[in-house]
Amino acid sequence: MNRRIHIVSFDVPFPPDYGGVLDVYLRARALKQAGYFVLLHCYEYGRGRKHDFSGIADEIHYYDRKTGVKSLFSKLPYIVKSRSSKALLSQLLSDNAPILLEGQHNTYWIGELLKHKRQIAIRMHNVEWQYYRNLAKSAKTYSERLFFSLEARKLKKQERSLSNIPVLCVSENDREYYEKEGFNALSLPVTIHPDLILEPRKGEYFALFHGNLSVAENLEAIDALISENQRQAFNIPVIIAGKNPGKPLLAKIQKAGWKCIPNPTNAELDDLLCSCSVHLLIGFKSSGIKLKVIRALLSGKPCIATKEMLGNAVFEKHCEIWNPALPLADSIAQIHAINPDSRLEELEREFGTEKLMSVFHKIGF
Repeated sequence: MNRRIHIVSFDVPFPPDYGGVLDVYLRARALKQAGYFVLLHCYEYGRGRKHDFSGIADEIHYYDRKTGVKSLFSKLPYIVKSRSSKALLSQLLSDNAPILLEGQHNTYWIGELLKHKRQIAIRMHNVEWQYYRNLAKSAKTYSERLFFSLEARKLKKQERSLSNIPVLCVSENDREYYEKEGFNALSLPVTIHPDLILEPRKGEYFALFHGNLSVAENLEAIDALISENQRQAFNIPVIIAGKNPGKPLLAKIQKAGWKCIPNPTNAELDDLLCSCSVHLLIGFKSSGIKLKVIRALLSGKPCIATKEMLGNAVFEKHCEIWNPALPLADSIAQIHAINPDSRLEELEREFGTEKLMSVFHKIGF
């Protein structure tokens, strides 16, 4: 019989259309293909429960989040308190299989699980309290700033109670942070699957920025791109593609003379990724690893990035690092062809299934 493993996801990882759930999806699929019997547990709050998970899990269980005032005013972080299903605890205690908790979000039942001497590891997608502190800095309203600031404090306080659990960190920077805080911290990068590898091809001449167009970090990045274009005009058209752009953003992009592709399908996004002339991986928040960076690197196209977007020495080797003190137009004008094969070989070595299996072996999973 295949070795069993519980994976508790903060959200439904289907479709795998944003960074956090894509990370969960790829890891679950790699484990199933490696011979694990995967029991996937998902908190569902809007993404639905009718999905074909046969490629990544052998069993799937859904749970409701306990949203509302009680969770909001708890001493625990809202993202933790709202994921406190007793049905989940019952399922996790139904056998002795190891448990992978995806994110600090799913740590509500840590105490109970430890009482039952369960084998647990936490996949840290970033340093959560730092992420919420940055959200507070970028918030547009007082109520948002207040919520994110309080959540950051609660997350930092609750984080201390998790120090006796192995944490699997998405970036080396995060691993160093948790190690200094006294955790048993290991580096576990995103697991690359061959499905993500795209064949680069020639298309129209354009630069691509893609991501969730409703989050503050990406809105800040687009503002920076527009300002740079005004500072010194780019020698290339720009396409902005991603989820849920608001009307003010659409107007801003149109005024800049650029094109926006709202809510592209996976096929449309893949086409953009492998046919663009250069990827603009611009962002100013250092938190975890952005999955869009890996997708861009796997397209075989040149990438210009801010250092904050990368968080990994391997990525830095394969990107042109933009120093915001210098015109971005100069970096774009100097882009050159790359060798996608050598890049792919190193990425597969650093982020392939063997790396995942090596880390799991170290923690006894």
